[in-house]
Amino acid sequence: MTGSPAIHVFSRGRKWYSTSEYISRFLWYMAWCSIWQLSWTKICCLRPLLLRIFGAKVALRSQFFRSSKITLPKLLTVGEDASIGPSVVIYNLGRVSIGERTVISQDAYLCAGTHDFTDPRLPLIRSTISIGNDVWICAGAFICPGVSIGDGAVVGARAVVTRDVEPWTVVVGNPARFIKKRVLREKA
Repeated sequence: MTGSPAIHVFSRGRKWYSTSEYISRFLWYMAWCSIWQLSWTKICCLRPLLLRIFGAKVALRSQFFRSSKITLPKLLTVGEDASIGPSVVIYNLGRVSIGERTVISQDAYLCAGTHDFTDPRLPLIRSTISIGNDVWICAGAFICPGVSIGDGAVVGARAVVTRDVEPWTVVVGNPARFIKKRVLREKA
């Protein structure tokens, strides 16, 4: 499954998920295709409410664009005033937490699931992604499984984050590397 909340039932003839998880994913997919798409953007709490119905811990004062995709709402936590931009994919087979006032810009991909390629059975690995408060994940960035991004960090456009990012730093590139500390200007 690459970026769509659609259900990936079998891989090499094996089931990756429990029957109840397939059912909950199917129900979420149906809600995403209908209610999520029809929710009026001007009433910003509708999508967070829908996510809450499906088990997410989401602040009502968070924003989700219509084209954003979440795989498993029950494994998502989002803080106040966070914004999940257009075409963002949160492939959260593992837990994903996003802090307050954090912006995930368009086309970013948060990937909390992978496979163990050293095992011929390719078992599923569910990892956690933790993103702090006041973070900016820029357009098209890819966040790998198991990564933590500290408060105030900035991940540059198209960066591929393969390891933890320290608080109040700016990282860019593939793989993402430190370029400078983030220092906020004082208000005039």
